[in-house]
Amino acid sequence: MARSKPLWLLISWFAVAILGLLVLKWTGVWEHVDLNWVTRWLRDLGPLGGLLYILAYTLRPLVLFPATPLTLYGGYVFGAFWGTIYDIIGAGAGALLSFYITRKWGRGSFQRILRSPKLLSFDQKAEEKGFMVVLYMRLMPFFPFDGISYGAGLSKIRFWDYTWATFIGIIPGAIVYNVFGASLNDIWSWKFLGAVAMYAVFAIVPLIIKKRQGRKVRQAA
Repeated sequence: MARSKPLWLLISWFAVAILGLLVLKWTGVWEHVDLNWVTRWLRDLGPLGGLLYILAYTLRPLVLFPATPLTLYGGYVFGAFWGTIYDIIGAGAGALLSFYITRKWGRGSFQRILRSPKLLSFDQKAEEKGFMVVLYMRLMPFFPFDGISYGAGLSKIRFWDYTWATFIGIIPGAIVYNVFGASLNDIWSWKFLGAVAMYAVFAIVPLIIKKRQGRKVRQAA
């Protein structure tokens, strides 16, 4: 029982984080946040505002706050270029933190309860082809960002395979979302319409690739 204590601590933390988000929503706290004031404050801080954004993005997975709104907000506040830079640093650091937490607290307990042949097979593939597995999931926008991070920590994926695949894989999404976020400063401009087009390509192309790969697998079988 003592050995499974870290896993229960991890589950308890996630439960508290989810409850906290629900309480904030039910009490209407988000509705009273002056986002315009926060935006002006961060911009006025200059590089320090960027550091605060990176810190917030790094700690974001601990409270299970969704990544996409924060990414868009980074582009809106800091512009497409600096928003992308800050996003890659913060998202990467947050992903490493998530990986470390589940690898440290959850991997041992997860290994003991791992019984499904499919899960065991995936775990083995993750160890052998960890870089490509993580890279593929990072490039696909429909995979939950934090789910990948926490799940990788529970698997046998090697740390450096995970790290390089994460930082490389988040670059396209960071560019697209930050360009989109920056374009929100001027709705219905050519910049905004271009950002919408970029987002559509980013969302649709992986689905087409996945569909073709599935077709090839069926034909080979």
